[in-house]
Amino acid sequence: MAEHWVVSDTHFGHENIIAYAGRPFSNAGEMDAYMVQIWNERVRPEDHVYHLGDVTMERSSNRVEWFYGLMRSLHGHKRLVLGNHDHLPIETYLRAGFAKVRGTGNWWGNGMLLSHFPVHPSSIGIRSIACVHGHIHEKPSPPPVVRDTDGARIPYINVCVEQTGYGPIHRDEIHALIRKALQ
Repeated sequence: MAEHWVVSDTHFGHENIIAYAGRPFSNAGEMDAYMVQIWNERVRPEDHVYHLGDVTMERSSNRVEWFYGLMRSLHGHKRLVLGNHDHLPIETYLRAGFAKVRGTGNWWGNGMLLSHFPVHPSSIGIRSIACVHGHIHEKPSPPPVVRDTDGARIPYINVCVEQTGYGPIHRDEIHALIRKALQ
């Protein structure tokens, strides 16, 4: 049976993210190789991976073949929630192996809102039990919010690679983080 994984803000090929987010790598090549290794150790080819944006900072069509090769080297059936640095045309992400590309998502039907940014509380739907997000890198998630419509406490779960050991995190681990955030 396929497992489900989530990851955000890999920034493949991005030298500046190392200093910006305090990543423990000497260059982007070393960082990329490590993240590919961790990804493929955790994720099996039949698993599903939901990338919550900022896959790469790449904007140049000159490096599209590099991007295709990198993405195809990663295990799993990939889906993408676009981030603020996903500048390539949607067609490029689809050709790189992403089965679907969206702005936000609730692919599991279990109430986890998957988004690149921590979504404003007024935009978290009545069926959502948590906002699983990226974007804020090494910073902690905002504290849980109380939804106006029903008084439910809604936690934010940051799945940026700086929070997950530089690889995807399993859906069951996210459920555990939700329970911990609500204690």
